[in-house]
Amino acid sequence: MKTPRSLLFLVATLGPALAIGAVGCSKSDNSAASSNLQDAKAAVTNAAVDVKNAAVDSWDSLKDYTYDKRVEFSASMDRMEKSMDDKIAEEKAQAPSTLSADKQAAIKDYDDAKADLKARLTDLGNATADTWADAKAKVAAAWQRVKADYDKATS
Repeated sequence: MKTPRSLLFLVATLGPALAIGAVGCSKSDNSAASSNLQDAKAAVTNAAVDVKNAAVDSWDSLKDYTYDKRVEFSASMDRMEKSMDDKIAEEKAQAPSTLSADKQAAIKDYDDAKADLKARLTDLGNATADTWADAKAKVAAAWQRVKADYDKATS
């Protein structure tokens, strides 16, 4: 009985050491692990940026932007529009026969509202410090229409 117990003790002691040594010695495994770690860090960083942009990108956060912050205003509007456009593209990707007439009409209304918003954003881009408030008010009205039509199209 002493032999099986000694053998079990020897395997229990040396087994993990051999397993760790075999796994830890490969340089390619370490570079793969390092690459995976870098990928994970990049994914977390990208997710953090997306969350920050989502928090910043709302009309309530933009409505008080001054002429001096027009570049940030444009960038935020572009991100908000892209987010909506991506969702509308998913809706449009469905077979037209599966979309109700109301849904198709809502998507068309969204497209029309979006075209009007683009025109208002062009005017805003050409605005001066003196005309900024008026141009931004027109963008606000166009944005509210786009948002309402988006909500109808995606509900």
